[in-house]
Amino acid sequence: MAKNLDLRKVTSPVLLHLLGKEMRSPRLFLWRCLLSFPRFKRSIEPRFPAELVDLAALPIWVYINLKQRIGQKRAFEVLRVAMLTGGVAQWNLQFETVDRPRTFATLCDQELRVNQTGITRWNTLEVVERSERRFELKVTRCLYHELAASVGVPELTPIACQIDNAGFNSYLPDEVLFHRGGPGHRISDGAKECRFVWERPE
Repeated sequence: MAKNLDLRKVTSPVLLHLLGKEMRSPRLFLWRCLLSFPRFKRSIEPRFPAELVDLAALPIWVYINLKQRIGQKRAFEVLRVAMLTGGVAQWNLQFETVDRPRTFATLCDQELRVNQTGITRWNTLEVVERSERRFELKVTRCLYHELAASVGVPELTPIACQIDNAGFNSYLPDEVLFHRGGPGHRISDGAKECRFVWERPE
């Protein structure tokens, strides 16, 4: 179901609305990005999976162009809102939150399934703990971060992390808390691994 979702139909209206506050012709700006996008896509290192490139390269290219137009800080905030909007929608579809009962056990099962079959399947992870009240993983390789860093915009990686934060903490609000053990525990922060911790408070 998530594979059939065209995220541009979710993110484009939000992006156009936000760009309308930054420039006179947001549609023209996006059209120019689309025209130059094939060359950028061809420049991406072939080691990255085609599906990951198809998903991530266009937002990255829009951000690179927008950063040149309105500055890094404003461009980041615009892309953050647009990517979170589409990312949370895709997250819910991947985790089948409508079709499966939302329980802690289901959340743990779905996280493992998505990491084997979904858009994060290229990452390297390890289960640290799984009990009735606590579930912890560590990711030792994040290909999205490697892709963003390879084209000079590693600062975009935390947006993908924020999608996780929003999805996991809205799955069973007040029943399951998702966290990373405090700040600085992500590869994008310079750590060797990303921590993923889900806990059911007593």
